[in-house]
Amino acid sequence: MRRTIAQLFVSAFTFAVPVLIASSASAQPNPCGNLQLAAAGECEIRTEGGCEGYCEPVRFEAECSGRCTGGVQASCTGQCQAACEGECTADPGSLDCKGSCKASCTGNCEARCEAKAGSDAGARADCEASCSSSCEGECSVSCEATPPSASCEAKCEASCEGECKVDANFDCNFNCTSELRGGCEVQCTTPDGALFCNGQYVDIAGSMEECKNWLLSQGVEVEFHAEAEAEASVSCAAAPGSSSAPFAGTGLAALVAGVGVAAARRRKRS
Repeated sequence: MRRTIAQLFVSAFTFAVPVLIASSASAQPNPCGNLQLAAAGECEIRTEGGCEGYCEPVRFEAECSGRCTGGVQASCTGQCQAACEGECTADPGSLDCKGSCKASCTGNCEARCEAKAGSDAGARADCEASCSSSCEGECSVSCEATPPSASCEAKCEASCEGECKVDANFDCNFNCTSELRGGCEVQCTTPDGALFCNGQYVDIAGSMEECKNWLLSQGVEVEFHAEAEAEASVSCAAAPGSSSAPFAGTGLAALVAGVGVAAARRRKRS
């Protein structure tokens, strides 16, 4: 089915929002959700036309990590360390803490996700992607301070800590990923779009307008930049002290549509 030039322009817009966080804090409630996500790096507001493609498990890792904080079980670490140390003792120098952790951890993902998701192929794929991402993150953290020269006991203890942390939070992460995917996809269909910071989806607590205004109230400089695939572009910036963000809801949608029509007219004349 053919799409109009205006639809193509709207779909192609991406809003890059570099955010600079001031050091001052405020007791005002944060409608942007997890402040750590919005506090560094680059943020983007994405709208329909590619937005839903960003609603994938690897982009929910930071949010779910903050929600799922279960402690490791002794039964897991005991069994894991016995197997790990048996392997390491045979050839002490060959065992890599992070490599061993990831291999064992991701090896458990397929079976656990099959049991959790059943015959739902999409849910199973999401589960495995989320589980593998969790293994990567937890194994990196737990093995970070363990050098290759460490003893078998030390390397296995660190390796099993990461693996068992994923195991302890498996159910929570499965539910969190499912919930955030649904919320992200719905947000993508709204005029405000969805917010991503450092590639991670931000589950804002209030409205997008409240989030933008809150960032400004914290002394945060927010730059909005929109570019189309063809001959049109729009950019502006909102500095701390502004009463509100320069674009909001229907105003932004109207601007995008207006630029698309203008570009279409220029093409028709050429």
